[in-house]
Amino acid sequence: MTRARFFMFLLGLLFFTSTAVMAQFPIISAKDVNIRMTGKQKAVLLDTRNPDEYQSGHIPGAINIPADYMKVEPSRLPKDKSTTIIFYCRGAG
Repeated sequence: MTRARFFMFLLGLLFFTSTAVMAQFPIISAKDVNIRMTGKQKAVLLDTRNPDEYQSGHIPGAINIPADYMKVEPSRLPKDKSTTIIFYCRGAG
């Protein structure tokens, strides 16, 4: 396989992988978050920023579990698997 074909293969793989991730974890608007949080369906808002950022300001009702602690503190996540979990952070970068 030539370098160009290998590069195109990797690029295609990256595209399909990112598309699958986006389908599994869609990005929603602030309006959609509000609708989900005030609706009948159970939803939990999870702030994945560090504790200092959370303390300086967060969305009311949000639970703070930094991304690095997700595996350490799973007991803080909802037990009911049908509960929608909405993650937010400061963004990429």
